[in-house]
Amino acid sequence: MFPVDFLPQSTERLLLRRFFNLDLERFLTYRQDPQVARFQGWSMLSNAEGLSFINEMQTAAIGIPGEWFQIAIAHKQSNLLIGDIGIQVYTGDLATVEVGFTLNRQEQGKGYAREAVSALIHSLFKLESINKIVAITDSRNESSMRLLKRLGMRLSNLVEVEFKGEWCIEQTFELERKDWLLSSIESDEK
Repeated sequence: MFPVDFLPQSTERLLLRRFFNLDLERFLTYRQDPQVARFQGWSMLSNAEGLSFINEMQTAAIGIPGEWFQIAIAHKQSNLLIGDIGIQVYTGDLATVEVGFTLNRQEQGKGYAREAVSALIHSLFKLESINKIVAITDSRNESSMRLLKRLGMRLSNLVEVEFKGEWCIEQTFELERKDWLLSSIESDEK
């Protein structure tokens, strides 16, 4: 389990926090958007399912192996929800965390996903127990692949899978703590 003070976190423009009941309408707006849902493992939620999900995330422990936890991404000034990041500690390897991210279509292309995921990676690697971060994306999701590469993640595996009734190539990207530390040192020296 992660420390109690893991959330909230803030970046220059964003807050990473737990969900609030007031997030429901904005949450459903992007979770019910077929274009946003296309490459996501989840399916669209009803209002009741969305509220149940938000209620669960408000009190769920963060970092329980095998259980996904969703972190709300909100604008720092307004605290309005724009997306979320899911994290899951692997049960077979407690030093590995998988991440996945979703942004409202109107908020994409503004650097918010990079800012949020970068901050999360930094926080995860501050936890001594975490040594690797993994992200899995559909090869057709070019913007996601570009982001993962910009974050310093390396392609580690390709596998053909059936996803939502279509065959696709699933790409696994990884970032190890030692590589992240090295890139952080190099960034500081510039």
